[in-house]
Amino acid sequence: MQSPFRYILTALAALTLGSSCKKDLGNYDYKTVGMPVIDTSGIGNPYYIERYSNLQIDPAIRYDGGDTKALKYQWLLYPYVVGSVSTPIEVKTISTQKTLDIPVIEKVGEYRVEMIATDTTNQLKVNMVFTVVVSVGIEYGVLVLHSQADSADVDFITTANAVPVAGITPKWLKNIYSSSTGSRMSGTPRFIGQERRSNTIQNWLMIGSSEHIARMNGTDFSLIREDRSMFRRADAVMDPQTFMLMGSGYSALINNKKLHVYTTTYEVDALFSAPVPGDYELAPYLAYGTSSSFVAAVYDQKYGKFIRPASITGSMIDFQAPAAGTTPAFDLRNIGKDMLYMDRGFTSYTHAFFKDRTGSGHWLYIANFNTFTDDGRLAISAKDMSTLPEIASAKFFQSSELGYMDLYATDRTIYAYDYQGTNTASVAFNGFPAGETITCMKIYKPRPNFNLSAVDGTILYVGTWNGTQGKVYELSLNGISGAIGATPLNVFEGLGRITDISAKARGAGTY
Repeated sequence: MQSPFRYILTALAALTLGSSCKKDLGNYDYKTVGMPVIDTSGIGNPYYIERYSNLQIDPAIRYDGGDTKALKYQWLLYPYVVGSVSTPIEVKTISTQKTLDIPVIEKVGEYRVEMIATDTTNQLKVNMVFTVVVSVGIEYGVLVLHSQADSADVDFITTANAVPVAGITPKWLKNIYSSSTGSRMSGTPRFIGQERRSNTIQNWLMIGSSEHIARMNGTDFSLIREDRSMFRRADAVMDPQTFMLMGSGYSALINNKKLHVYTTTYEVDALFSAPVPGDYELAPYLAYGTSSSFVAAVYDQKYGKFIRPASITGSMIDFQAPAAGTTPAFDLRNIGKDMLYMDRGFTSYTHAFFKDRTGSGHWLYIANFNTFTDDGRLAISAKDMSTLPEIASAKFFQSSELGYMDLYATDRTIYAYDYQGTNTASVAFNGFPAGETITCMKIYKPRPNFNLSAVDGTILYVGTWNGTQGKVYELSLNGISGAIGATPLNVFEGLGRITDISAKARGAGTY
């Protein structure tokens, strides 16, 4: 039997021979295909940009023989690495538009940004790589904590009025908390504050809501630690109410009506221990003017008195009784009122604002906690505020450190209070548009005030809410008379409901 494969092979050979002899009569039109050209004239130099600022690159595209409308774009961002690395380099797509205009949220460092242009008709590609250096962007300014619904975010604002420092330009960085962490802080916002000591590496920011607490890096606002990692005990209750780096050098947190403290410049050791022991329930206020011998002076709302820790590891104790033979302005151990606010005022005294628990009486109690000896002479004066205009409607209080003047505010009006002379108050500012109500009021007090001493205490920031958006008003303030400029220096619109405003200072030395 003959194999069929011999016939198949013969047929294939004939086909091959026939095709090799056939003349190619095709009519072809060959042409040169153009390539898109990314023109970097004037924009090819390295880009130096502050973190959270917008990176803008708009290259011209030339496409001889092609259609630029057929091009699609992709922008990639990746870290610049020298040498080999053991882990994969993360490459992010940051835009698909021709013009790049996005906030840069990457940490401080050097990066490469690559533009890729692709012709969708033939898949031809060209690319161009740009050098981008991300630097520190939040050295000087103010931090604004604001909310929408049941979550919070932070804006950072620098103006020439607040920061008259060479090389610092005005800026407004929006929603930098969510940009840094990937989400807003849940819960009702409560406080934001700086924790900075000059000539040390301590440069942190603390943010608290009804559900969370977070420590952010003071140079680039990256998240350092949060929630229970802030505490030495895993069973810590999460109810942060206020925080402050005290004049005593101690960092103090009121959490769930209890006081927690630590003192260190090293972040890994900056953890809150168990609350200071004792039977007390604190008002959610702290005042900067406290000496190291007192750790922190706080107000026990439960028993209506000022108290302090015996030491950083001791229990909560009372202040000394009034000195024998003296007639004190008040007894620190027996106030019996509800605290409305507490702040540091003129001559580094602590100003505490109170309301009677029965009746309509309002008071300013002034004490000297900025001393090293509790000698029973810390009560300085008591001022009856009960007859001041609209004092029963006052919701916000601030104390000037430049003169004998305090401020209080209702929903719409700010009053300057002369507590040392006439014990009267007068309208300082009421120029807010109809429908806006005050939600926050803070005198600009950068701590430390290195490079900023000339403007320390001379600006008032006010947050308002009209039911739709929040605004920040920057107002000039005379810290001696209480006079406020009739025309705002700046107005920032489009924020959420503003809860807190804090100065952000660089301080002296490196960090």
